[in-house]
Amino acid sequence: MLGPLLKMKILAFTDSSYSKPAIPPAFPVLVNPASYQREHKLKYNDSEATGKSASELRFQGTEPEVFSCELHFDSTGIMDGIKRPDVVVETEAFKEFLTRLDREGHEPRHFMLLWGTLLFKGRMEALSITYTRFSADGRPTRAKANVTFKASEAESLLSAILDLRSPDLTHRRVVREGDTLANLCHEIYGDIHLTPRVAAANDLASYRRLPVGRTLFFPPLQNKPL
Repeated sequence: MLGPLLKMKILAFTDSSYSKPAIPPAFPVLVNPASYQREHKLKYNDSEATGKSASELRFQGTEPEVFSCELHFDSTGIMDGIKRPDVVVETEAFKEFLTRLDREGHEPRHFMLLWGTLLFKGRMEALSITYTRFSADGRPTRAKANVTFKASEAESLLSAILDLRSPDLTHRRVVREGDTLANLCHEIYGDIHLTPRVAAANDLASYRRLPVGRTLFFPPLQNKPL
């Protein structure tokens, strides 16, 4: 039996430690993307060595990871059964959410993307909005947004070197037969008393019987309260 449909979450923060939620703190995704791409690149110095006819590639390091996906906007209600007055208002709100600068540091926001086993942290690099359907008077009624996020070099390095068993890192678990939230909290945090907080972070109405196959999100302990 399939569990409830979980939508991608795009959370905004004003700091690189992801401890200070922005205002607004999240943007609701209308429908989940059909696919997403995670790009990894290595950096090389393509210089021609003295006395050699061919160029020699010298490894320099790794490029920050890049995440991209396509999100859809609709005002007709065909996607979710809810009619909206203007799709342009929705896309402009999305653009403002992604590009607004922090008042204090005058810096773009930091974002965390969560969906299933996906956990990506970074900043928005590019946004392209295409209007694909129009009413008889020329008003857009449907749109798609191609958005790209780039992880900071510090975040990419952190993901590679930190101990993944640490309770101060985000964990994800796919529920198996016989799992209980209390047991999973004990396994990850060593503390079953965190069960209600983890249930709230995953929007669980009840955590006594977990749906098998569902992916649960276990936030870092350092970000208190959940």
